[in-house]
Amino acid sequence: MQQNKKNSIVVGITLIGSLWSLGNTLHAHANESAESMVQDHNKQGQRQQQPYSRPNLNPTQMPTAFVAEWGNYFVSSSIYGYEDGNNNNALTTDGSVNVGVGMGNARRLVAIEVDFNLESLADQRNGGSLDVRLGRELYTNNDFTMHIGAGWLGAASYGNWPKPGGSPYGVLTGAWALRKDDPNFRQTLQINLGGGSGRFQRIDAVNLVSDGLLASAGIELTPNLGLSAGWVGKGINASLSYVPLREVPIYIALSGANLANNDGRGRAVALSLSWGGSFRTASFP
Repeated sequence: MQQNKKNSIVVGITLIGSLWSLGNTLHAHANESAESMVQDHNKQGQRQQQPYSRPNLNPTQMPTAFVAEWGNYFVSSSIYGYEDGNNNNALTTDGSVNVGVGMGNARRLVAIEVDFNLESLADQRNGGSLDVRLGRELYTNNDFTMHIGAGWLGAASYGNWPKPGGSPYGVLTGAWALRKDDPNFRQTLQINLGGGSGRFQRIDAVNLVSDGLLASAGIELTPNLGLSAGWVGKGINASLSYVPLREVPIYIALSGANLANNDGRGRAVALSLSWGGSFRTASFP
């Protein structure tokens, strides 16, 4: 009888010890699972807060002093429609492809960008052109930067559309961070001012040709949406630039050219999709 009681006590103590160990094990696993969930949640939150690439703050066809540097590149494709300028509002549609690469460094010496433009997908005989752009940083601090640039659009060309001789230009570009103390959204304001020949030339009422004025302003409306407009030699151009994804350098732009139909030359509209760096817009620390 006493032996049975001793055996029961031993079994009870052993069972209690086992349950205690099991409880500790389950508690430890529960803590590890909770910590893992918190870490996963924090990582997910960090991923969600990764920044967007900067939207473009220059209207379509507007030269800027911000150009591609070593390691920068872009590939862009557009669908566009244009009026023929003979008081006919019907749009002729076409497409284009543009690629560009950068060399050098604007802070150390000079940045050099070379672009190739296939002007028309509908008719290869319309040709293509090669652009060369230069940019040099003049001054930069935590919330302001200024660059000077020059270039020759259509430095080399072939086909029916490119204008012989190309379009040289010079431009000064300044950018300000409007929200200096906001680490998540500095809100850039960017201005271009310059002049150019070729496609930028203006023709007055007595057919006198003169170099055209280049002047534009662009602003970030949100971290991934930018609006810009300006006078690009012969008329008013505007663009809306949108970056749909974080950490992915994809840009969608809706643009209009000669919106006021200056001189009756006709208007144009384009929808563009680009992949590459956001070097056309200033960045601040």
